[in-house]
Formats: sequence, structure tokens, C-alpha cells
Amino acid sequence: MMTALPLVLLLSLPAGALTPGVATLCVKGKANLAIIVSANASTRVKAAARTLADQLQRITGSEFKLADGNGESGLALGRVGDFPALALDAGINGLGLARREQYLLRSHEGGLVILGATDLAVEDAVWDLLHRIGYRQFFPTSAWEIVPKFPDLAIRVDALESPSFYTRSIWYGFGTSDFNAASHERWLTRNRARGGFTLKTGHAYRAIIKRHADEFDAHPEYLGLIKGIRKSGKFCVSNPGLRELVARDAVDYLQKHPEADSYSAEPNDGGGWCECSACAALGSPSDRALALANVAADAVAARWPDKFVAFYAYNLHAPPPTITAKRNVIVSVATALMRKKAAPEELMTAWQRKGVLNLGVREYYSVNTWDRSLPARPRGADLKYLRESIPRFHGLGARFVTAESSDNWGPTGLAYYIAARLMWNVRDAENVQGLVDDFLDKAFGVARAPMSEFYDILSSGGKPRLNDALIQRLYGLIARAATVSNDAAVRARLDDLVLYVRYIELYNAYRKSAIGRQEAFELVLKHAYRMREREMVDVKPLFTDVAKRDWLISLPADADWKVPEPRNPLKSSLPFSRAELDALLARGAGGAP
Repeated sequence: MMTALPLVLLLSLPAGALTPGVATLCVKGKANLAIIVSANASTRVKAAARTLADQLQRITGSEFKLADGNGESGLALGRVGDFPALALDAGINGLGLARREQYLLRSHEGGLVILGATDLAVEDAVWDLLHRIGYRQFFPTSAWEIVPKFPDLAIRVDALESPSFYTRSIWYGFGTSDFNAASHERWLTRNRARGGFTLKTGHAYRAIIKRHADEFDAHPEYLGLIKGIRKSGKFCVSNPGLRELVARDAVDYLQKHPEADSYSAEPNDGGGWCECSACAALGSPSDRALALANVAADAVAARWPDKFVAFYAYNLHAPPPTITAKRNVIVSVATALMRKKAAPEELMTAWQRKGVLNLGVREYYSVNTWDRSLPARPRGADLKYLRESIPRFHGLGARFVTAESSDNWGPTGLAYYIAARLMWNVRDAENVQGLVDDFLDKAFGVARAPMSEFYDILSSGGKPRLNDALIQRLYGLIARAATVSNDAAVRARLDDLVLYVRYIELYNAYRKSAIGRQEAFELVLKHAYRMREREMVDVKPLFTDVAKRDWLISLPADADWKVPEPRNPLKSSLPFSRAELDALLARGAGGAP
């Protein structure tokens, strides 16, 4: 029988198994240990071993060879079953959602054990080990990668790890493009932010209609009735044929996608709920959304006891229902866009009273149409909000987080990094300032003082007035940092932030302009596109969305987002020269118009 998802448990291991101690990895630039991989290891585990070897070589300057062995010495890396001689399989078996990403890091005098319950857990363990050594990938691009240099490297660690949330999704609302898809995936991997559970909760009704177009053409009564016409994108949930179709669609989807953990039964956005008397008798939109999800959940449970049906508590179907949820239904409570104001915490408790055993959170860390990558505007940029909300939601029973975000690492990058840390371990909420200090020290070194003030503006939760004084202050803090650090890596990060502040300046000029508004808008697009690979600003929605909401401007036909260089007059990949960057900073910090 399906049961409630268990809490994360850290199980003890045999006391005599590889007594914890200090592992010496490298001495005077010469590797002291090989990386041990079982001949039966999976392709992913072998790739993780090569990744560890490559990164350790970057850190120590020495080559770490891969070798066979039983794991009792060397850096034993793999799934628990790869090294039966270690007898460390108790409690690390990957059974249950709480243990899919469970792994053990244990140093001893003869080496280091890096064992995971699954391939993903092994990959998580590799990046955790590197993090403990001092490696960081703060933001997605190479400029924000920190590779420490330790010709002498030893470590003491004894940690059995599992994530606080099974799904930890920080995703771009406007999607990825050719220049940021790979870097986004790399950042997720290196910050253990991929999650061991694939939660599907996107708006699904339209996709169901598309997959069964012939049936909907033959049965218009499956669509919601609006003013006497069957035309809604919502369903007539009371119709038995429609229910049977959705149940069949759920089974078909999971058969075609065996890797999927869940099926989305989330209604389309907006209103349009069926007005027929039979649907009215079912109750509120929440009752109808849950009733249809329950039908799909029964069909799924009959074949797969470990798979789920998921949807949001959102908009008109945010209030709690009057019916009870099936045991394999996941409900993710949205933290915004409610028709009736209600605290997410109240909704979580109310849905739990209706039998929801598997609870998630649908967050809005950055929605470009709301914040346009401007300073301190994204909700997720507020570190106080993250520090309080993530552990609070976990304490209420949520184990899935999906957070709409943007490719805007200028205003929100520090927050995304910290959110990933807290989603893995909510106890890190007690040390957010320590995480910030670590970021400032490693990213800016001796220039940390002015950059601390810079990030206070972006991340303190305040909403500073966007004006020339604020822009000049941001430029000035970067200029102070540049005067105290001659480190090339630090300067590369400051260059990114100079271009981000220049974007703020241009967007503010466009926002305030009456005369020359079209030209000011196009200057924003030109600058944002040219700096796109730095990922400080979410560029795509500037091209595809802004002009739709401002009737005083328009996007030239040949400047469409899909039109590439050189045919697009607003797109240029010309690199920013040193002289150009220095001039921008000098002028901005000096307050010149």
C-alpha cells in the first residue's frame, strides 16, 4: 500500500567499517592515492570518477589515476554494491524517495570512501567532496568558478548525506537558449540541484487535448461548457468519457517515459471552468482539479505503486477541496497568483487535512515580466525570505520545490546559490551569513568589503528606489573593489557586474523616457544581447515580451529573437574591450550623464 513519503533519515553505519581518520590525497603536488572504480561500475559512475580526477588535478597540479580495487584503500568511488568488501550497504540502498540521493563520504588512513545509493547520488557526492575542499561554481559561467590551489591536500570527513527536498528545481521561466542551456545544467550538477525526483506539474490540459485531437474532435462534450458552447481549454470533468481518456493518457505517458516519476494533471492557466450542472455539482475548481487527478492517480497506482500524479494548488484551484486526495497525488502550493489571498502555509495545512501526503511548493524566485532583472526586484533575491521560507515549508511537510527563475545572475545569482544550499540541507538556513561570507571571500578576496555593500543592496530584501543615485552608487562600489584588487579572476567578475549595472542604467533610461523611447528600448536590447553569455541579465524576454506590454514601442520585424546575427540589427557578439569596460566604470562611478 502507498504510504506517506518518509522523512530523511541518517542511518548509522558499522562502527568498525573503515575507521574514520585523515586521508592524505596529495603531497607536494604528487597524488598520494588513486581513484578506485569497480570494473562493474556504470557508465555514469565511471564518468564521475573522471570528473573527480580532472578536478583534483586542477586543484593539486597532480594527475590522479583511475584503478581497480576492492575499495579498502584509495579513493573508492561508486555505488555501494560496487564494493561488497566494504560491507557498507546498511542504510544506503536507494530505497524510497528519501534515499535516492543518499551517499557516504568517509575518510580513513588508507583513503576515502565516496559511495552513493544511485548514480546521481555518486555524482552529488563528488561535488560535495570538491565543495568541502574549497571548489565553488557560484554562477553558471567560468568567470564564477573557484578552483583552489593545494599542492598538499588532506581531508577528514565522515558524512552520510541526503537532501531535505527530493525535487529541487531552479528553472528559467522563459526557457534556455543555445548560449545558456549547457551552463545552466552544469551549475545545477555542481550544486547538487538536479533533484532525484522528476516532478511534472506544468499546465497539462492543452497537451492532453493535442495528444488526443481526434477524440476531442469527435467528442466536443469533453471540453468545458462556457455560455452554452463547448469551447473551454478546461475539461468537463464530470464526463465519464473524459475521465477515462485522462486515465488512459496518464498510463500511456508513463509507459512512454519510464524514467518519469510523475504525470502532470495541472489545469490550463486562467479561468474557463465548465459551467454545466454536472460539473457544478462536483464543487469548486479545486474539487474538480483534484477529482480528475484522483482518477489518473488510481490508473497509475494500479500499474506503478511508486509513481505519482501531480498538480498545483494555484489560482482558482488554490483553496482546499472538499474531497480527499489519493495517496499518490502530489500537490504543490503556489506562493503567488492566488485569486483569493491566502498564506501558502495555511493552504499547505488545509490541503494536508484533505489527505495530501505528498506536498510541494511552487515558487517564484524571478519572473521577468515582474522584475526585468532589476536590482532587488526578484522575490528570490531576498536572502531573508529564502532563509525563512525554505525551512518553514520543509517543516510543514513539503518535500518538493520547483522555483520559477530567470537567467539573471546579476541581481539574483547569490540568492540562487544559497537557495540550492538550503534546498539540500535546510539546517544551512542557520548559517546564511556564513555562506554569504564564503561567497564574498572566494569571489572577491581583498575586494570583499565594497562588494559586501553591493550585494547588500541586491539581497537585503529592501526595494531601493531605481534612480541615478542608486546606479552611481553601484558603479562606485565596483570601482572601489577594482582599486583594491589586481587579481584577474576578480576583475573578470567585476566586469560582469559593470555590464549588469550598465543594463540597469539603460533600462532605467528607457523606463523614464517619453521622447526617444523607441531608441532607448533598442539600446537596452543591443546591450543585453551583447553581454548575454555573461548571464547577468535574462535576455530572451527582453526581445519577446517587453514590446507586447508597452504600446509606445515596437520590436522591428527584422529584430525578432529568432532572427540571428548578422541579419538582426539589434544583435552583435562584439566582445567588450578593456578600454570600453574601464570607460563605462569611470563614467558611471563619476556620475557623468
